[in-house]
Amino acid sequence: MDYASQTRAIPADLAIEISAAVHHMVQAVQDYIDYRATVRALRKVDDAALADIGITRWTIKAHARKAVYGY
Repeated sequence: MDYASQTRAIPADLAIEISAAVHHMVQAVQDYIDYRATVRALRKVDDAALADIGITRWTIKAHARKAVYGY
């Protein structure tokens, strides 16, 4: 019994697009992990130390977002 198998190559452009999309998703997940870690770390700092670096409890998320995402 003979079996026929077909393989088709993925066009290079499509492979690059898929690779870029996967890279973007992995980077987004890593950025979110870094953001959450930054928020957790800042929440552990006492109010006096936060005041010394110009952060209030109300602005922890904003400062973490700016540190990780740049905005």
